[in-house]
Amino acid sequence: MAKKGKASQLVVWVLMAMLIVGLAGFGVGNFGGTITNVATVGETEVDIDTYGRALQRDMQELEAATGQPASMADLQAQGRDVAVLQGLLGTAALDEATRLAGLSVGDERVSSQIRDIEAFQGLDGKFDREAYEFALDRNQMSVEQFEDSVRQDLARNLFQAALVSGLSPQPAYADAIYRFIAERRTLSLIRMTEDDLEAPVAAPDAAAIQAHYEANIDAYTLPQRKAITYSWLTPEMLAETIEVEEATLRAAYDARAEEFNIPERRLVERLAFADETAAREAMAAIEDGTAEFDNFLTERELTVDDVDLGAVSRDDLGAAADGVFALTEAGVVGPLPSTLGPALFRVSAILSPQSTTFEDARDLLAAELQVEAALSQLDNELEPLEDLLAGGATLEDLATETPMELGTVEWFGPAPEGIAAYATFNELAAQATPDDFPEVRQLDDGALFAIRVDEIIPPTVQPLDDVIDAATEAAREAAVRDALRVRVTELEEALSSGLSATDLGLEPLVVNNITRTSVPEGVPLEAAERIFTLEEGEIEVIEDGAALVLLRNDEILPPSEDDPNAAMLRQVLGQQASEQMAQDVLNEIARAMEIRAGITINQAALNAVHAQLP
Repeated sequence: MAKKGKASQLVVWVLMAMLIVGLAGFGVGNFGGTITNVATVGETEVDIDTYGRALQRDMQELEAATGQPASMADLQAQGRDVAVLQGLLGTAALDEATRLAGLSVGDERVSSQIRDIEAFQGLDGKFDREAYEFALDRNQMSVEQFEDSVRQDLARNLFQAALVSGLSPQPAYADAIYRFIAERRTLSLIRMTEDDLEAPVAAPDAAAIQAHYEANIDAYTLPQRKAITYSWLTPEMLAETIEVEEATLRAAYDARAEEFNIPERRLVERLAFADETAAREAMAAIEDGTAEFDNFLTERELTVDDVDLGAVSRDDLGAAADGVFALTEAGVVGPLPSTLGPALFRVSAILSPQSTTFEDARDLLAAELQVEAALSQLDNELEPLEDLLAGGATLEDLATETPMELGTVEWFGPAPEGIAAYATFNELAAQATPDDFPEVRQLDDGALFAIRVDEIIPPTVQPLDDVIDAATEAAREAAVRDALRVRVTELEEALSSGLSATDLGLEPLVVNNITRTSVPEGVPLEAAERIFTLEEGEIEVIEDGAALVLLRNDEILPPSEDDPNAAMLRQVLGQQASEQMAQDVLNEIARAMEIRAGITINQAALNAVHAQLP
């Protein structure tokens, strides 16, 4: 079954890819002229328009990822144009193999596929010939060209499905990975702190602090950073200047009446039965205590999620509403009518009605509407700000002549707050140099900003006086750890001699069933990977702040035979391996076909397409 499912998935994904290539460029001009292709594999061409549309789609993906306009130069700088061409060449190689194998599909299958495309359907959901021809015309494709591409893609699907339908890894492969993932450890853990020392550690003196500072100078050295001046205008800055009329606020409140006035609701689960008799018998068993609601779920192999209705009001329950809302506390009621037949309803919680008056909601509504208005206004501010910069205005001028605010930051990476918390700012700051001219950009929340790199500041050692508190605390923690190491060494020797922690007056935390996919509470994160490198009985010491943690691997155990997720995990691992094998086979077939049939690249055509893109 896994093999067949894989083939079906490939057919679906390849069809989706075909539709994207065929339709994503609607409204885009033709890239060609007398040139028709950018490359060939054997007798199969990579159409020039297909390449152009693929580049545009990749450009859109880059813009979506960065939040900034992308250009052909950006694609080339990242090698994305080469990746696009390689992908199309791989598809062309499979098409060439399909052609040589003599595979094709009939007109009826092509027609059926096209009629199922939503873009070609009218309001009634049926195929609309006019919409079909109009869409193709906008894409500067003829009906014959498009139908040939559909036929080619469907034939390729058949070829791919035939290639991968017999692929399946040996069960031992998934079993081996499963054993690695689900293998368990039993761990004893002793956490040693300053309280476990015979005497507290004295505060470090000036000499100890100085020695620690010099020995760990990298910890007190600021990295290379950029002194950046920025000017920005956020929606919140503009919002403060915008007045919202009372009538607008009331209209917004009325439009969201359901949000501000929530009726009484109940958290309800519904279990339907085949008939009234079965439902009554189940209710009787619950009432006399011989069964519980969950017992009937287990009998029918259902989970709570399968019967959960969530938080419902009277209007959501129809004829069962009176019965369910008659309960004054959590419990089970029924049988009651439902859309699935007679059912028992379990109420797990009663949620009181909530009502928010206009006066109470007014400030919230005003703030939201002010920000909405500010976002619209920001769109209108972009061009004037760009014009000011183009006319020679500085960032300081923008802060004086416009609502923008000026700021500075020593930037060396993202920060938890302020302008350096925005990914778009960090991306620009990473690339910017002192020679760059400020340009207005937009942040993820719509804010406008421009930056200027004033200086590249080399790595700088912070004077001890500036970091004295941190250095003092770190020196003391180091002294505590040094004292603890002496104590831990004594414990290691005692444990290695055969004594138990109990013999030594210690109560270790014993953690059972540790797997590679879980880090139990109490185990330092730094120890998570180390645990699985220890032999049975081996001891490891881990630093955890000012504390030391003594770990011992008590036992190595195979995966649990009672794990309810074992079968599912094995199946997932097998499917992943099967999918990877299928992809590897397709890649190898494509590469072999490229070598056998030969690849021809039309550099002039590539350059023509690149020149037409912004």
